[in-house]
Formats: sequence, C-alpha cells, structure tokens
Amino acid sequence: MYRASKDLQDYYEESRLNTRITVIQVLFGAVLVLYLMAFWYLQVVKADYYRKLSDNNRLRRVTLAPLRGLITDQAGRVLTNNRIAFNVRLDREKVADLKHRLPDLSRILGTSEAVLRERLAKARSRPRFEPVILKEDVDLAEAAYIESRRLELPELSVEVESRRNYLYGPLAAHLLGYVGEASEKDIKDHPELGYDLGEIIGKAGVERRYDVELKGVKGWKQAVVNSLGREIEEIDEGRRATPGHTLRLTLDLDLQRTLEQAYGDEAGSAVFLDPGSGAVLAMISRPAFDPNVFARRFSQDTWDAMDRDPRHPLQDRSSLSKFAPGSVFKVVMSIAALEEKVAGPERGDHCNGSWRFGDKVYQCWAIRKGGHGYLTMREAIIQSCNIYFYHLGNDMGIDRISKWAHLLGFGEPTHIDLPHETAGTVPDPEWKKVAVPSDPVWHPGETISVSIGQGAIEVTPLQMAVFASTIANGGSVYKPHLIRSIEVREGVEEENDQSMLVRTLHLNPRTLSVIKDAMWGVVNEDGTGVRAKIAGRDVCAKTGTAQVFKASRDVDADKLPKEKRDHAWFVGFAPRDKPEIAWAVFVQNGGHGGTTAAPIARAVLERYFQKQDAKVGAPQLASASAPR
Repeated sequence: MYRASKDLQDYYEESRLNTRITVIQVLFGAVLVLYLMAFWYLQVVKADYYRKLSDNNRLRRVTLAPLRGLITDQAGRVLTNNRIAFNVRLDREKVADLKHRLPDLSRILGTSEAVLRERLAKARSRPRFEPVILKEDVDLAEAAYIESRRLELPELSVEVESRRNYLYGPLAAHLLGYVGEASEKDIKDHPELGYDLGEIIGKAGVERRYDVELKGVKGWKQAVVNSLGREIEEIDEGRRATPGHTLRLTLDLDLQRTLEQAYGDEAGSAVFLDPGSGAVLAMISRPAFDPNVFARRFSQDTWDAMDRDPRHPLQDRSSLSKFAPGSVFKVVMSIAALEEKVAGPERGDHCNGSWRFGDKVYQCWAIRKGGHGYLTMREAIIQSCNIYFYHLGNDMGIDRISKWAHLLGFGEPTHIDLPHETAGTVPDPEWKKVAVPSDPVWHPGETISVSIGQGAIEVTPLQMAVFASTIANGGSVYKPHLIRSIEVREGVEEENDQSMLVRTLHLNPRTLSVIKDAMWGVVNEDGTGVRAKIAGRDVCAKTGTAQVFKASRDVDADKLPKEKRDHAWFVGFAPRDKPEIAWAVFVQNGGHGGTTAAPIARAVLERYFQKQDAKVGAPQLASASAPR
C-alpha cells in the first residue's frame, strides 16, 4: 500500500516536470521563431532601408558653395565681385602641447595670444581633427611663408576660400549692402530659401533684396567618412555649384564718385534719379561704412563699436531716416493751392517779417531786414518767404494740404527695391487722434507750421527725389529702382522692363509752368539756390532749411555748434524744358540749403552734363561762377 502511494506520487511529480519542460520548450521555440521572423524582416523586408542608413553612416553629402553673382554699374563696371582669400589653419592633432606652443604661433602669425585663445575656445566642442582658423585673409607673402615651412610648422596650413569683395569700399555702401553668415533666425524666417547654418547670404541693401538671384545654386559631392566623421575619401559623384547671376544696376559710377567726393565729411543723404523712368543714378548715405568688414569673420567688439557709433554709420538716411522738409514743402503748398483754386499765381501778399496768429507770433527768416515786402507766388517761392505760405496754409486748411502731400508721394513708401523703407509722416486730424492721444484735437497753429515744412511733417530724401522727379516729368510718379538688367545666362541679360509708373497726376499745365518757372528763378535769379547755377543748363530747384533747435532761429549757421545747426535741403531737376536728371540733397546740420547742399548738387550736375556732352561730341559749357 505504501509503495503504491509512493509510485503515484513519483508519477505526478514526473508528469509536472514533463509539463514544465514542454512549456519551456514551447516558449523557447516561440522566442526562436520570433527571432527568426525579426531577422527575416530586418534582412529581407527592410534590407534597402538599412543599406541606405549604412551608406549614410559611411557616406556624407558635402555642400559646395556657389560663387555669388557680380554687381556692376549701368556701364558694366564691376562694383562687387569675389576674390581669393588665404586663411591660416591649425591642425590640433599635430600639436602635443598647445599651451606651450601658443606663444610661438602668436609670434609667427603676428596675432595676440588672447585672439588665438578666443578662436581655439570657440572650437573646443568640435572634433580635434577639424582645423581651426587662426588668422584670416593673410596676404600672399604670409601664405607663401607658411606653405614653404611645412616641415617646421606641420600644424599650420593655408586654406583658400572665396570672399565677397567691394572694390570701392564705402562707396554706395548702404545701396549695395553686405553679406554675412546665415543665422538660425535667417533659416527660421525664410525656410523657402533653403539656407544652411553659416552659409554666406545677403544681409542688407541690394545683396539682401536680390539674394536669390545673386547666391546661385548650391552643389554637392559625396565623401567617405569614418566613425568620427573625418573625411577620408572623395567619391566622384555629385553636382557642380551654379554661380549666381550678374546684376547690372542703374547706378552711374562716375556720378556716384563725384557725389561721394562732394559730400566730404558732411552727414546726410542724396538721391539722383532719371525723371523719365525712376532709375537711380546715384545714391548716398553718410556717414558710411566699409562692407568688406562684414565679408570676413569679425569680433563682437567690432560690431559693438560700429553699432554704438554716435554718428550711426549703419543707418541708411536715404530711405530709413525722416526729417522735416523745410521750405521745399512750399512747392507742395503752391501746387495744392493752384490745383484746388485756392490761389492763383498772381496772388499777392505783404511780408513785414512777422505775423501774429492767435496768441503766437510767427516769423519769417527775413525779419532782420524788415521782411520781403510785397510778393506774388513766384517771388514767394524764389525768396522762400514764410509769411506768404503761413497765410496760404491758413486759407487752404490741413485736409487739402495733406491730400496733395500724399498725391505727390509723401506719407507712403516709394517701394524702391531695397529691403526696408520708412513711409514718413503727413499729419492731419485723423493722424493726430492716433499719434497724440493725450492731445487728439488738431489746432490751427499746427497747420501754420506744416505750411512751411515744419511741425509734425517728416519725409525721407528718397521721397523728396521722387517729388522732384514728378514735377520734372509733368506729373508721373515713378517707383525708384536700382536694377537695369539681370544676366540670365552667360552673355545674355534680361532687361528690367517692368512698368515703374505708380500713378499719373493730371496737373494743370499752368500749374507746372508756374512751379518750374519759380524753381528756375530760385537758382538763376536772385534766389536762395544761386550757388547751383550752371550756365546754359537751366537748373531748377528749391532750397530748404529745417529747424532742429529753437536756438538756431535768426542765428547765422556758422555761429552755432555743428550739432545745433539746421538741416539743409536742395531739391530740383535740370534742364527746365526737357529734364534729364532730378535730385534731392540733404545735409544733416548743414545750416542753409543754398550754402551747403546746393554746391553738392552742382558738382554732380557738372559731371553729368560733361558726360552727356562727351556722348554727342558737343562742346562743354563752362559753369557760371557761384557768388561767395
């Protein structure tokens, strides 16, 4: 009985053991099947996928940067190109003790140890096999010295790269712009352009506005790399980079040079246009900067020094700065009065040097000589009489003044083909409600100030040049533009044939005749712009003096510190009957427009007509000497 019970117990234990073994075998078999299925899936189904991953780990696509396109003036003279630059690089893997080697490298390269340490610190997180640029843009002699001593200086080598080159340095710097490395913000803001971090792109001016045309198409090549990412072999596969297009500007290099020289050390801006198309012939903003500085890697200190410069050399005063138009606005007032039939050219007024309006006395610049006496509209423009236009503005009202200011191009962007532009300010009652909520009511005295180009009205030099062009061509408002043609393929250019006409003002012929005749008198009779007189050229213009400080009223400009002098304007066109060139010259703290701005315009006009005479073989006309 006992034995039978023991045998039964052994049977059950053996049976349980066999069951466990069977379960383990089944589980093991299932796991083995899963492994085999996974291997089959990875090796057969996903074979192409993992083969590509393997190749990507072994092969790397290297981007090939294209050469940026050239920028030329209207005659094809190169303003901006690309040049070869030599950079000295350090191979850190070939230096056993960099700390002790640094003084020798500093002496050899003529660069301070602090600068070298800064550059090495920036590369600390990068693999050691990646070379570090210790000195940029060395001359050929220094590059040859390094290369000829490879045995003595095995850790140094010379890298050759393409670098943007602005042949004339600061000349037309704000117009041409500059290039720089693409930042994360550039990539985020313009995903459609496919920028790579560190890629050279346009940052300002024409370089930025036409970056797509200038930057070309990137190429690529395949390279074999090891597990560290070091390139060990180049594969003959890829695509060549396509250079960018050449841009031919409307700019005339000769006029631009003359304008730059005529400005000397003055601050300000000037724009010269073709009144028949809006093409920019010359354009300047002073003080300027050298865009070549941005073409190389520069320190934060260099940027900070430029950005904190109290003269603000990076500010484009032609399109981004706005100023009171001063007495040039009297021409707008005259056009508005004639077109609205508020006054005729024969309207007369008497100026005794001052006028009481309400509880305030408004003065004319001629108060010290007892005023101008009796004047008609033509004489008031020529003599730039304030009293005449105070009365005219009071009769006309701010709404009509604002209407015609807008029609003539003020208070709105000109839409020049540059990245940024300010619209300026043309005040009226609606504008004041928004701009000055603490005092939203428009006061009659504000109209009086606007009537002579003071008060809240603000314009850009570019808008003033468009205004002069509109009068010159009889009422057509053109969009100023910088591109004459783009080279679509080698030797083949595509002309910029887009219509630049914004609108046409159907001005009364009598209005145009009165305005042109008065502006001719400003220069050619006993007017405020006589310093721009050129014999036989019929120069027409209007001077302007925009008050900056109250202390400058009735004080000779040369008796005031430079920073407290009035701003000076000189705006016009020539010749009178068939205008070929229109302009606006602005001299910041220049004093009087006829004294500082008019001679600048005259210098450019003389060069322009000299070139025109040379084209037709006509004898050059001598310039009339300007009175001192």
